[in-house]
Amino acid sequence: EKIMAKKSSMGITTPVLYIVLGVLLAVFRSQMLNWAMTLAGLFFIITGIIDVSKKTAFSGAINLIIGIAILVLGWALTNIVLLVLGVLIALKGLVEFIEVMRLKKKKRSFLRLAFPILTVIVGLGLAFGNALDHIIVAVGIILIVDGVLGILGAKK
Repeated sequence: EKIMAKKSSMGITTPVLYIVLGVLLAVFRSQMLNWAMTLAGLFFIITGIIDVSKKTAFSGAINLIIGIAILVLGWALTNIVLLVLGVLIALKGLVEFIEVMRLKKKKRSFLRLAFPILTVIVGLGLAFGNALDHIIVAVGIILIVDGVLGILGAKK
């Protein structure tokens, strides 16, 4: 019986964490990435200091460099990745749109045109807009739903 009780409490712990993380993502959006990058940078710096104090200087130096790089360059690198990814997604949508436009009029449908146009809009939003916040909110909502479904499934 103790094993079953432990298993069911473990079964509820993960969904509850999903819900908490989902709410945090939905409410704080990209600010959560700031916190995550700051925590990751601090984690690497602290482990680097610990490694250096234990006389594993090379490992400690690498951790320190990674931690400082995350704190100093975190958002700059994220913005570059989003720009490149967004442009590539927009170009993919543009190529798909051109392919659909080459089809005979009878084979063109609203859905065949809508998806490439939506792809271009999402790509441009990632590259030059504020789509990151919307994506983070969507991930937060998905985590909340998954957590609720996990709790409902654990109660069965």
